[in-house]
Amino acid sequence: LNGCPLRRTCQSYVIGTKTKLDISSVKLPKHLTDAYFRRPKRQKKNRKLEGDIFAVKKEDYVVSEQRKEDQKLVDGMIMDVIYKHPEKSFMMGYLKSLFSLKTNQYPHKMVF
Repeated sequence: LNGCPLRRTCQSYVIGTKTKLDISSVKLPKHLTDAYFRRPKRQKKNRKLEGDIFAVKKEDYVVSEQRKEDQKLVDGMIMDVIYKHPEKSFMMGYLKSLFSLKTNQYPHKMVF
């Protein structure tokens, strides 16, 4: 919908609005716990490497198949809730829109 991955979001990056969706019918899998969202532990580096230190490349993060399946599952359940909403066309546009503030706009004074 809006490209938001299934992960924890810091509360300082979230703005509460009056718009509500009833997600009580969404049943999350049991394995989606705090441990699921923790960063994987990195292996300790060998500090006594021989050769050029700049030749060692960092390993890029690759999303696992399990996380991809979980994302599709949760997205599907959330989309079902949005499609059942009486104002689904409004909700789709609202959730797809990007939020930004302009000069003299204060989020704590807005009602949306």
